[in-house]
Amino acid sequence: MRKAVFLMAALLFVTFRVEAQRVPRSLYVENNLGRTLSAIDLESGRIQQNVLTLGQIPNDLLAYRDRLFVVNSQPPEVWVVDVPSRQVTKRIALPEGSSPYQMALVGSRRAYVSLLVANEIAVLNLADGRIEKRIPVGRAPQAILVDLAENRAYVANTGGYPDFRPSSISIIDIRNDSVLYSLPVPENAQALSKGPDYRIYVVCSGKWGANAGKLCILDPWAPPKYEPAIVDTILLGGFPGDVAVTPEGLVFVSDWGDERNGFLYVYDASRGEVIHSATNPIRVGKGAGKLLYDTAENVLYVSNFADDTVQRLDPASGTVLATIRVGDGAHALAITEAVELHDPWADEVVEFTPGSPWSRFGYAFFPDNVLGPPTPSSAVNAYSPSNRADEILSLGHGGQITLAFTDNVVVDEEGPDFTIFENCFISPWIGGPFVEAATVSVSQDGVTWLTFPYDTLTYEGLAGAHPVRDPLHSTDPQLSGGDQFDLAVVGLSWIRYVRITDLGDVWREGPFNGDFDLDAVVAIHSRDEIPSTAAAEQASVPPRSPWLSPAYPNPFNASTRLRFYLPSPAVLKLEILDSRGRLVTCLCDGSAEAGEHWISWDGRDACGKAVPSGIYLARFTTSNVRLCEKLVLMR
Repeated sequence: MRKAVFLMAALLFVTFRVEAQRVPRSLYVENNLGRTLSAIDLESGRIQQNVLTLGQIPNDLLAYRDRLFVVNSQPPEVWVVDVPSRQVTKRIALPEGSSPYQMALVGSRRAYVSLLVANEIAVLNLADGRIEKRIPVGRAPQAILVDLAENRAYVANTGGYPDFRPSSISIIDIRNDSVLYSLPVPENAQALSKGPDYRIYVVCSGKWGANAGKLCILDPWAPPKYEPAIVDTILLGGFPGDVAVTPEGLVFVSDWGDERNGFLYVYDASRGEVIHSATNPIRVGKGAGKLLYDTAENVLYVSNFADDTVQRLDPASGTVLATIRVGDGAHALAITEAVELHDPWADEVVEFTPGSPWSRFGYAFFPDNVLGPPTPSSAVNAYSPSNRADEILSLGHGGQITLAFTDNVVVDEEGPDFTIFENCFISPWIGGPFVEAATVSVSQDGVTWLTFPYDTLTYEGLAGAHPVRDPLHSTDPQLSGGDQFDLAVVGLSWIRYVRITDLGDVWREGPFNGDFDLDAVVAIHSRDEIPSTAAAEQASVPPRSPWLSPAYPNPFNASTRLRFYLPSPAVLKLEILDSRGRLVTCLCDGSAEAGEHWISWDGRDACGKAVPSGIYLARFTTSNVRLCEKLVLMR
């Protein structure tokens, strides 16, 4: 169920849920001539042939979470396949005679499909299967690359058989589905891939037999006008067909090859030189076609159409590591990640209130991008953070998100109990972490909340302050990095809910620091059921530090109540600030005994005057702790 409630120019999203069962991480192969799917279990190596029969002319395959999308040119349809059951759950009809060719997601709810014969891009609404729009592009479009960070899509227009002219790249603004630019390129533009240098690498095959294959480099912001332009064209030779770029900047290009082998060419983008071309190719199986770089395992897959195999290669050396026989006419490739029945990740977004301003980065893939494991890439480390919109969500300035563990609970054991993954990284300019901090609160029932104490000078107790070192070992705190939290600090033996609130105006991390970007919340210690001794443990272990719970009710109209706790007698101050950080009133300024305390605010300032509707901040300060909670007043 998806519900949106507009409140004070903020969106509250309620009850998003991931349903799952145990499915291994798998490589799927579309067998073009056999018209079937093959599945390779990447955990056990098991190969299953013909797990699903496809359309008469299947042409492309795309994976997203626990779904596969199959593009059939005939009949002209996109099929949505449920991975756990391997059943087609939806068929989306496309225009007759349009020859659908390739597909790219524009977020989790929309997709672009190239219509080869119609010279158009179809904009699909994946929820209801409607074609929302048809975008005219160049002649005979094939490959599509969507860059959500730049709000652009790149379309390779081949120019059409037999002359493949004019060949071009159409650049689309995905916010309004309109063409911004059209750039001429050499004949037969076939494939596109984005490199770590943010440039787009375009494979132009040329005419068959002409040995004129080229690799064009498109700079999206080329000087002097800082507009898209082809800044280099490299002759590779042969008749190349696909391209994949590694995080190290190795550009792999496939070529059908000769009667004995398929070929791979390699261009080193970081050094600007060709390592392998038609004169010295890496030799692979016959009819080398599609390429897929596996970010998690740092391996390259190539499908070999003519000998019905898929090969796994080491990108660094070009060595073939394995050859796997699949179905007839191995073609498109896609990897689906493992899905668990009981997993350690957060399962549900209970509430999301974007801050203001808000870049909306990652929103096209929300909520999927904050559920499940952190970015599954071996390239992510303390110096190279995740920047993929399908993996992270910006909360905006002062934004807040609440997540729930539905198939298990986080429990207190030795050491940290859960980790929050943000794209914090070691900045070479400041010589330390580039912090985008947020406070962290936890709850057992989603009503009563405890906030981890934090220090804005050291950033201890905050999320977004510690770089991720290894997201592939997300449950091992010794390897994973990220921001780790121990439930013993707040005196809880278990929790089900985690709330993350961007610091906003509470503290400015630096002149260029942005807002919190959430990747994932992962339990280090979890159980399927609430521990039987939890109640007794909860009563016997008081919190070690002061805490401030969220106000209730919130939003409020007449008045709201705040609850705070002191582990020992202390001098404290509880203030109400407006959205610009100005003092509205002080609710408490003095000494208080140890224990829990309640205090009310009636929505009035220090002079007794009713304040207007808006967002306010409750700031709780002791000698060693400062905590804040957001309040929403609605008159």
